[in-house]
Amino acid sequence: MIDYTEELRKQLEELNLLLEEADNRLKKSWNIEEGKIRVCSSHGCPQYHFKAKGEEKERYIPTYEKDKIKALVQREYDRNIKKELESSRNKLQKFLKSYDINNIDAAYENLHQGRKSLITPIIPSQAMKIEEWYRNNPGNNNPFEKDVAFTTKRGETVRSKSEKILADAFLDYGIPYQYEPCYELANNFFEENLYNSWGYVKRKYPDFVLLNVRKDKTIYWEHLGLIGELDYATRNFEKLMDYEKNGLILGDNLIVTLETLERPLDIKVVEEKIRLFLT
Repeated sequence: MIDYTEELRKQLEELNLLLEEADNRLKKSWNIEEGKIRVCSSHGCPQYHFKAKGEEKERYIPTYEKDKIKALVQREYDRNIKKELESSRNKLQKFLKSYDINNIDAAYENLHQGRKSLITPIIPSQAMKIEEWYRNNPGNNNPFEKDVAFTTKRGETVRSKSEKILADAFLDYGIPYQYEPCYELANNFFEENLYNSWGYVKRKYPDFVLLNVRKDKTIYWEHLGLIGELDYATRNFEKLMDYEKNGLILGDNLIVTLETLERPLDIKVVEEKIRLFLT
C-alpha cells in the first residue's frame, strides 16, 4: 500500500501556516466592536443588522457604512475558519501519532519463515512487488551494439559515463531500475517492420525504467547527452513528443536530464530529481 505519511505531514504544515495567518488577521481586528452580525435579504438585496455585546436590540447598519460591515463579516469568518483549522490540525496530529502503514506489511514480514512459506499475503510484500516489477520490466533490450562500454556498480555495461553515473546513483539510493527497456509506441508509422493487434508500433529504448517503491509507480528516465548538437536535439525532442502522445508525460512518469560538451551532467540535479520523483 502507498504510504501517505509525507503528504499528511505536508498538509499539517499547511494547516499550521493557515492558522498563523488566521491569528494575524484576528490580531488586526482587536478594535472592532464586539457583537453579532445578521444578514438578510430585502427585495433581493442584502441587509445587515448588528447586535452589540451586552445589548438586547440589534441595529440596522446602512450600506454606506460598508467598511464597518466588511470588517465585522471578515472577523466572524476569521474566527470560524480558525476553529475549523484547529479542529483539522488536532485530528491530523492525533492520526499521525498512530498512523503507520508499514504495520500492514509487518503482519506478514515478521512471521517465521515456516509460516510465510505457507501464506499468500492479502497485500504482496514490498519484496514481492519489486520482484514482480523486475519480471515485467526486463532491461538490456536495445539491439544496437555499444561502441563504448562503461561498467556500473551493479555490473552491467552502459553506453556513456553519464549513464554510469545515473545507474550508480539509482543503486546508491536503493531505486529498482532496469537499463534500456523496450517501450512500444502505438502510431501510424513503424520501425523494424513490427506489427501487433493495435496496428503498427515503433520501438524505443529509454535509457532507464525505474520503480518508485513508495508509490508503486513506474517511471522512465531519458538522458540527452548531446543537446548542443542540432540534429541530435531535434531527433530526441521528437522522441519526447512521441512519448507524450503515448502516455509518458514529462514531470510525471518521464524524467529527462540534459548535458552538452560544455555543461556536463549535474549530479546535484540528478539527486534532486531522484528525491522528488523516486523516493
